[in-house]
Order: sequence, then structure tokens, then C-alpha cells
Amino acid sequence: MLRFTATWRLVGLLLAIGAFTAAAVAEEDRLHSFQRIALTESYFSEGAGAGDINGDGVPDVVYGPYWFAGPDFKTKYEIDVATPQDVNKYADKFFSWVYDFNGDGANDVMMVGLPGSSAVIYENPGKDGLDAHWKRHRVFDGVNNESPQLVNLVGDEGPELVCTHDGFFGFVAMDRDDPFGAWTFHAVSENTGAGRFGHGLGVGDVNGDGRPDILHPQGWLEQPREVPEKSRWRNHAISFCAGPGGADMYAYDVDGDGDNDVITSHSAHAFGLGWYEQVRSGNDVAFKHHLIMGSRPIENRYGVVFSELHAVGLVDMDGDGLKDIVTGKTYWSHHRQAPQWDAGAVVYWFKLVRGEQGIDWIPYQADGEAGIGRQITIQDLNGDELPEIIVGGMKGGHVLMHSAKAVSPQQWQAAQPKPLNADSSAASSAANNLRGAKAVLDEDGRMAGAIEGESLSGRPTSGQVGVQAMGGFKSDRWSGNAQLFWTGGKPKGKLAVELPEFSGTIDLEVVLTCAKDYGIVQLWLDDQKLGEPIDLYENNVVTTGVLRFPKIAAKGNRHTLHVEIIGANPQAVQAYMFGLDAVRIVPRDGDAGEK
Repeated sequence: MLRFTATWRLVGLLLAIGAFTAAAVAEEDRLHSFQRIALTESYFSEGAGAGDINGDGVPDVVYGPYWFAGPDFKTKYEIDVATPQDVNKYADKFFSWVYDFNGDGANDVMMVGLPGSSAVIYENPGKDGLDAHWKRHRVFDGVNNESPQLVNLVGDEGPELVCTHDGFFGFVAMDRDDPFGAWTFHAVSENTGAGRFGHGLGVGDVNGDGRPDILHPQGWLEQPREVPEKSRWRNHAISFCAGPGGADMYAYDVDGDGDNDVITSHSAHAFGLGWYEQVRSGNDVAFKHHLIMGSRPIENRYGVVFSELHAVGLVDMDGDGLKDIVTGKTYWSHHRQAPQWDAGAVVYWFKLVRGEQGIDWIPYQADGEAGIGRQITIQDLNGDELPEIIVGGMKGGHVLMHSAKAVSPQQWQAAQPKPLNADSSAASSAANNLRGAKAVLDEDGRMAGAIEGESLSGRPTSGQVGVQAMGGFKSDRWSGNAQLFWTGGKPKGKLAVELPEFSGTIDLEVVLTCAKDYGIVQLWLDDQKLGEPIDLYENNVVTTGVLRFPKIAAKGNRHTLHVEIIGANPQAVQAYMFGLDAVRIVPRDGDAGEK
């Protein structure tokens, strides 16, 4: 983990009417810039790593079959046979990590290729042998998922390779007595992985127990207290992605409230970057989605949009003590098939700002030509406490050297990204994208103690209400495999759903459906507003999980759940659909209960 000693202060900056009023700047205002160093413009790999290869105390860079000697990276040496790769296909090397696996004092290099291929370690021959090819050790076959992580997962003496294998989430661990021998895969999940080309994977402490967990687009796997290599880790089913999955995922306390949130890109080959705010109510945990950047300029506060976010880094770029997002366009990630495939090969960092009005991510372009691949490495290469960005992809390998210079307050302010005007920046970010834990279904496929949505009747002010079978949608499960389905509604339209009789103080739990053509809705119990509007847009057809509204004092015995259409996410098909999977009424006192 990078640490910086620079002292910074917060200075208020009014960016626009209704804008965030606090921005982090230095004791003296500084502007950050990046100078691109092209290691090679030939395509050798989808990623690059960094570390001291020759033992001179200066970090070097590894890209594909080469290592480039720091600090100027002008001299290169072959680790393996160097064959330029076909940009109309994919390279045989994707990821590179620098680490001393055998403890001899010289850093080795682990490489992993196209998902499904092997993990190999190139053994550092020592200073006298660096002019020759390194000895190659194949340590594991079948590394799946497109964002494997080499991290210390279980708190032992070295790193593990976190990935999927044969449909299982897990980690590959080396034998400390034989680091170049066969590594062992430890499955920690049921067979629920996406196969070779699954997108989205990360490691972080979601629940704050001090043990890193495994993140994936459909939830997180909780590391047990003991024998993690022999246990099935508890899976918490949460939708962490408004798309098919993207890149590296992180657990980090974005809003500074003491619990870790989740940061992810939504689609490796399309659009979307967001964070999921952890929201606690007693022992209940849910996650609220905040879109940072979507598929249209209006979906980013500063009008920034680019596609193919296939790698994401998280590090404090400017020394203010808060971690920032580093990502960019994985140029030609699907060749000409990805949207905006021929747009600029940009690299951005999004500065995290905590202000009086919430969280802002200010986008700064670090480069417009290098792009990224499937792996971003961020490391201080010259000892100035400013991290560099190291990338590799179809544009070749590049180092973006980071510098900062003091400027006047006027110069600093003039260089800041400008928000869109107040009207156009008020996209759907105000809606609540709350998602809860997935409902636990019994052997009959039903949510215990719940009222099936399809068993209820609804009165709409417009459109039609019926029952929709949900067994054909494979991205999630619905209680009873059906839902109450409202179509043809319009903004300001309302649906009244009569509930079975009950009285007293209750917790009301509902499970709704999300999809591309669903709207933003406000829920009410009788005349009591239930939370804020809920955005039901998702790229896939899934449920919200269990949304819980606690301690509702219900007057009388007869009650109605009201649904009001507020609008729709700008990304959504404007059809304003709504689906109710199940309702559960949980008594809070001796008087409550179904009658």
C-alpha cells in the first residue's frame, strides 16, 4: 500500500450552483500532470507490472516478454522470446506481477495469459544472468476470470492468486517449501463462477472484521475466521453491478462513515463506473448504487464518458489521504465490436472529494493516447511520493510519469473540470438505487413467511396489471417463480396493492424486480412514505434483494402498498415497468401480525 507524507488542507471551492462546496487542494495549490513514456508501441501483453528486477533499488517495469530498466526505462531485456502479438486477436500474456517467490532476494515475475491459460513464474537468474532468458515454471493450469488478483488474501507469509477455476471462486496458493512447484487451488464457493471469461473480481474487507473477502458482481464471499483454505466461504448475494461485470473491484470507505463501500466498473466492453454505498440499519445491510459515469455525458457530473473500463486501480494519487479511482479505455478490448471502440485511448483518474453535499469524483485526464489493457499498475517509480501509472495493451506499453507543480489559486481554479449546468447534471443520481441481500428461498422456491406478489391484486391509474412468470430469467431467482407485473404506466402514475389485514408496528420487507425497461418508483404504505425513490434500472433482469423498511406504525387493519412512478434512469428504455416479487410483514410487537 502506498503512503505519502505530504500535508494537505481542504479549501472550499464553489464550482456551480448546487455543486459540491469542498475540494481537496495542497498547502499551496498544485496541478498534476503526466508525461507519457512509450516503452514500446508493439502489442505484447494486456497488462504491465513494476518492481526492482536488477537489485539496484530502483523500480523497473515489466511488459510482456521484456523488463525495462528504471529510472528512464530506455534499456530493455528479454525475459522470454519476444514475439509481437496480432492486434486482431489477443496476446499470450495478460497480467504481470513482480514478487520474490523463492525468497532469494531477487524479484521474480508471475505472468498469466488469456483466461483459461496457465500461471507461470519466470525465475530471476540474478544480476549475472539478466541478459539471458529466464527459467520458466508453470505452477497452475486454468486461471479463469479476467481480473485475477495476486494479493495476500489469508494473512500468511506471501500472496495468493485469487481467481475462478472450473466454475468455483477461490485462490491458488504456493507451497512455501517449493514455490516453483505446483500450486494448489482452494475453492471457497459453490460452483457459481462465470467460467473462463467472467468479468469483475476483487479482494477487500466488506464487513470490517479485519479479514479480506472476495468480491464479485453478484455479491461477496466472507472469509471465515479459521481454516479459510478448507472452508466454503459464506456468500452474500448482492447486486454489485449495473451490467455484466467489469474489472478489479474494491472495498473502501468512500464516504468516511466507518464502513467499506464497493467500487466497480459495470461493463468491461461497454460503459459504466460506480460505487455502492453500504447502508446499515441495525443488523441489516444493504448497498445503494451511485453512478459515477455512464454511457452518456449527462450521466457524469462533468460530462465525461468513455467505454471499455476493463481495469480499475484505487490509490491516493494526490496525497490528500483519500483513495482515487484510476481507469481508462481498454482500446480494442473487443476489437471493433465494443461501443465507441475507435474513440480516444484515454487514461483518467477520478479524485475523491467528500463535501458538505456528499461525494464527488472529479475526473482528470492523465493521457489521451496510451489507453489501458486488462491490468493497471500504480506505483511510485522515482521516489517523489507521486504514483506513476503503468499500462499495457494493444497500444503497446507505457509509463505515465506523474508530476505536480505549484500554481496560483487562479491558475488552479482555471484548470479544474467544470460541472455541467445544474439542469443537465441532475440526472437520475438523486434516485435511490438501494439493493438488499438476496432473498433466501426454501425447498419450494419461496421466500419464507412472505406474501407472493402474484397472489395480490393491484389497481393502476394507467396501464395493465397481471402475473408474469419469471422462471425463464436466469440471472436471479424469484419467489414462486412469478411476480405481480405492471406495464403501460407513465410518470406520476400510481398502483394500489391491497395487503392482507394486519395491525400494530411492523417491519415491511419487499422484493422488487430490476431490468433495462423498469422505472424509478416511490413506495408508500397507506400515507407513509417508504424511504426515497428507488431506481429499478439494471442491465440484467434481477431482483433488488430484500428491501427492509423498519418500525412502521400501521393504523387500523386494512392497508395498501402504493407505488408511484417517478421517472426512469436515462440509461433505461423508457417503458416504466414495475414488478413486485414478494412482500413480508414482520411484527415488531405483540399486537402486530396478519389477521
